[in-house]
Amino acid sequence: MVVAAVVGSINVDFVIYLERFPSIDETVSNGVYEIHFGGKGANQAVGLSRLGCRVYMVGMVGLDSLGDMALENLRRSNVNVDHVGRIGGIHTGTAFILVNREGNTMISVAPGANRHLDPDRAEGALRSIGKVDLILTQLEIPIETVERVSRVAEEIGAKLILTPSPVKKIPGEVLKRIHTIVPNRTEIFRILGREPRGEIGEEEIEEAARELARKGVENIVVTLGNRGAAFYDRHRDRVEIVPAIRPERVVDTTGAGDAFTACYSYGVATGRSIADSTKLGMVCASIKISRRGAQEGMPRLEEVIKKLESL
Repeated sequence: MVVAAVVGSINVDFVIYLERFPSIDETVSNGVYEIHFGGKGANQAVGLSRLGCRVYMVGMVGLDSLGDMALENLRRSNVNVDHVGRIGGIHTGTAFILVNREGNTMISVAPGANRHLDPDRAEGALRSIGKVDLILTQLEIPIETVERVSRVAEEIGAKLILTPSPVKKIPGEVLKRIHTIVPNRTEIFRILGREPRGEIGEEEIEEAARELARKGVENIVVTLGNRGAAFYDRHRDRVEIVPAIRPERVVDTTGAGDAFTACYSYGVATGRSIADSTKLGMVCASIKISRRGAQEGMPRLEEVIKKLESL
């Protein structure tokens, strides 16, 4: 069994499904309101658990009703929450999400307790958990905590998978400890300290991936939205595109990137190649976007296998 620790954010998502997004100063009515569970860390934890992994969540929530709800949801998803701390006077992380009829999203986040996951707490949790195959983390927690997590991952021999969102400056020593970094098509440029210019094509992504590889990142996988994903092939010194798999209907793209990362990480941990793990991630993302909710829509292993066999 794959054993994973996820060090990251835990949110409660307040979602309104609308026919279309409002423009500035406009009110769009007749929406449908739902509460779902999110945070990139918690999403990836649930995604891995649904694939049959043993998963430990390391994070922070507030001493509020939202924190109670988020923890209960993780427990129901068979995610170990013994290493999730609680803090008074600070709210649990929240996200406010609009979803239009095409399944596209507009998201705003109030990090709350996620900002209080400090390096010592994260390191203590990881050392208490002990041997793990994977450590997944993201940038919705303090960068100092991510840096400490990278050191622990190196010491215990765990594969470190980083989702660099929201983009922050990543120290060079952290980049050298990463097994795989999974940015989207704009984040890969912002990691390198520049904004993408004009149309982003394969050549531009290839150049940015090559630069990250020179900085010591072992593997670079870039999510491309409805175009699919690209992985950097070191031996050929080029990026390879894995096309997106479109479901019959796109319902909600919230958490699609986290579904991809969870399944990609599972693929790597079970001995698949980077190419095959990227394909596995695309299958998971395609199932997720056909369903509502970041975590509720995460696929189970049997669904992924069935979809793979049908392709």
